[in-house]
Amino acid sequence: MRRSLLRSTAIIASLMLIGYGVAVTQDRADPRWLVLLVVIAGLWAVALWPSRPLAPGAQVILHLALVFAVGFGLVTVQVLRAHLLDRDRILAKASDPASGVIDLRRVLAERRIERGRILLRDGTVLASDTVDSSGTRVRVYHEQYGYVAGYYSPGLYGAAGIEQAWDGQLSGQRATSWDAWLDGLLHRTKRGHDVVLTVDPALQALGQRLLGDRAGAAVLLDADTGAVLALVSSPAFDPNQLSVPLGATAEQLDRARRSFDRLQQDGRGPLLLRPVQGQYTPGSIFKTVTAAAAFESGIATPDSLYRDDGAIVIDSRVIIERNRPDPSRVAYSLREAYGYSLNVVFAQVGLQLGGQRLEEMARAVGFERAIPFDLPVVPSRIARTSDFLASQAGLAETAFGQGQLQVTPLQMALVAAAVVRDGTIPRPYLVAEVRTPDGHVVWRRTPSEWLRAFDGATAEALRDLMVWSVENGYAQPARIEGLRVGGKTGTAEVGDAAPHAWFIGFAEAGGHRVAVAVVIEHGGSGVQVALPVGRSLLEAALREG
Repeated sequence: MRRSLLRSTAIIASLMLIGYGVAVTQDRADPRWLVLLVVIAGLWAVALWPSRPLAPGAQVILHLALVFAVGFGLVTVQVLRAHLLDRDRILAKASDPASGVIDLRRVLAERRIERGRILLRDGTVLASDTVDSSGTRVRVYHEQYGYVAGYYSPGLYGAAGIEQAWDGQLSGQRATSWDAWLDGLLHRTKRGHDVVLTVDPALQALGQRLLGDRAGAAVLLDADTGAVLALVSSPAFDPNQLSVPLGATAEQLDRARRSFDRLQQDGRGPLLLRPVQGQYTPGSIFKTVTAAAAFESGIATPDSLYRDDGAIVIDSRVIIERNRPDPSRVAYSLREAYGYSLNVVFAQVGLQLGGQRLEEMARAVGFERAIPFDLPVVPSRIARTSDFLASQAGLAETAFGQGQLQVTPLQMALVAAAVVRDGTIPRPYLVAEVRTPDGHVVWRRTPSEWLRAFDGATAEALRDLMVWSVENGYAQPARIEGLRVGGKTGTAEVGDAAPHAWFIGFAEAGGHRVAVAVVIEHGGSGVQVALPVGRSLLEAALREG
């Protein structure tokens, strides 16, 4: 009886240790887990030890059997843990070129795959497989803005961008057509599906040319659908430099490694996809969000008057007004304050609102949220510390676009889209369709709404402000003959360095609406530097579209 209790106790204790070890250790190689396995082996030995004495010859056989049984048991536990619990970590290591871990099954499978193409909206081929002089299949990027597709480097660096996010379709692993199934069954070369992007090559090339060598980003959206018409990042990189096929030569591997090292060491960050990963102080373009909060809460209208005599002191912080168009005037409507970008007025609006209402509006337009998109987007941030908006000075600075704010260009393009869409924010997207190699559409995007940011009356008041800014304010250079244009410039202070230049805006004609956000890092004046880029993109989108 006592022996049976001991066996049961040993088995229960071993199971509890397995559960504990899985819960507290990192993976199957964690030293703590290995120590636990030794203890578990001892418990199993106790549980399996015979209760009756055996002949000397039988004891040797039994001891060997016990060692094998315990050993196989431990191996089984390790294998089950690897398959069921450590799978994601192992796959993550296999995707990390620095880890030295290779997924051989994937490598062998990819040798039999002709990867699908990545196309632009007009059918222009952005990325495709080709066979080099040695007979090896390699990924080739055909445009100077090939970085929009990411990169595909199975022999070295894995995949990034659309190549990674839509790998299941491009590789044919998630293909559902009869031909794809038959290719897999017969172990013949599999052809992946083509992925069609929403990017317009003419608009993308225009944005690339306008940014030139300057660091920055531009996002152009079809405000009606949420489709991304241009996704410009500068400086960029040539993904062909990283495209290393399976079975690459030592020379190819070395060349790619040198290119990758140069990109990583480049202080300008060419591997950063700025439209969705870059975080910037927004400056005065954030006044659009502050105004939205004021209208939505009912504390102000476009005609509300505020005093601005050139300076205001808040918690010993002196805010100097540098943007008054007429130093002899001391009263401005909120409409004028927006068009002339008066910080003193918006500091007062922020204090009227209070931190909670300003934060609620920022969240309503998408701040602190993961924007649903075909690529990972860094959430825009209201403040680094939870108590920043509790201080009067912090609240005032945030209201006119400084403080601890950090935004992505995509986020601010969506704010402009909300204004022209009566308060709704579309779900932005970069991938429009998935097609079989012979052109049959197997999946097509259905445009949808992401958020209701504010009501229609607030949107109408914001349109009033943005259009007035272009017609009468400092954003007048954004005027486009025959189009209704609204916009806001920003010159965001960033310490001792030159300020970031910003422009957000929208244009509409014939029932078609587009929105844009442009940032030029340390570019200086938003009016002089970012606005011309945004204006050109808006005009090209509606004139040529």
